[in-house]
Amino acid sequence: MFDWNDLRYFLELQRSGRLLTAARRLNTTHATVARHIEAIEKSLGTALFVQHAQGYELTPAGESLLKHAEAMENVALLAQEDITQSSAPLGKIRVGVTEGLGIMFLASRMEGLFQRYPGLEVELVAVPRFVSILNREAEISIHLERPVADLLVTRKLTDYSLALYASQAYLDRSPPLRSREDLARHAWIGYVDDLLFSQELMFLNSFCRNPQVVFHSTSVIAQQQAARSGLGIAVLPCYMASSDPALVPLLPDETIRRSYWISTRRELHKSVRLRVLWDYVVQLCEREQGLLLP
Repeated sequence: MFDWNDLRYFLELQRSGRLLTAARRLNTTHATVARHIEAIEKSLGTALFVQHAQGYELTPAGESLLKHAEAMENVALLAQEDITQSSAPLGKIRVGVTEGLGIMFLASRMEGLFQRYPGLEVELVAVPRFVSILNREAEISIHLERPVADLLVTRKLTDYSLALYASQAYLDRSPPLRSREDLARHAWIGYVDDLLFSQELMFLNSFCRNPQVVFHSTSVIAQQQAARSGLGIAVLPCYMASSDPALVPLLPDETIRRSYWISTRRELHKSVRLRVLWDYVVQLCEREQGLLLP
């Protein structure tokens, strides 16, 4: 059995990505952090991190350990909260999230959280822009890109797939679509390029070198509605479009993968009301991998 205390160092190195940063946050030396990581790796018989120029990243074994380490940390925090007279996490927590994930995925899957914690109040800020937790627009934020600010605790929430969709009415009146080469002859639906809040949304050229975009919107839900009405082809998250009876999936081999990252300010990460929501969203995405990555 490894020393449970080593998990503190494991979690801090995972969250900061660098030995010196982890050491500073733990009020110790980088050699001490490295020694604790080596000890737990020796006990488990496997490497937990690989080192790159950008810092330390988890190995598959480290990813497996992460969910257990976070669960143990959460149990300790819940015990502390219980002992200090706050036996149930009550109060308001605000989550900033991209529009598609917030409206089309999270909003309809929150019932289990409120059944368990009826005193919790959630504000879901689901907008087509970046919601800043450093500027205190929200306590938790879900991003398309990994934040690099030193004041944040961040982890990958999930990968997700995007694919091509159009209405049957559009397909019936348009040129045949049998291969990637046919896409250049079709009408497209996309984002407003100069208002993109993330470079991760620049994906039309991944499918077609010179797409003929006839309709632009900052809203992915507006793009979905435009595709349903027959305006053209849209690139949509599969969790949004795969169950929409008004849309037809196109060229099943032509998909792309992106990621969501979840973050909070470091001083809030030990808040129990924040952690129950954080853990609920993480576990929800783990359960719904078949929808997020069909």
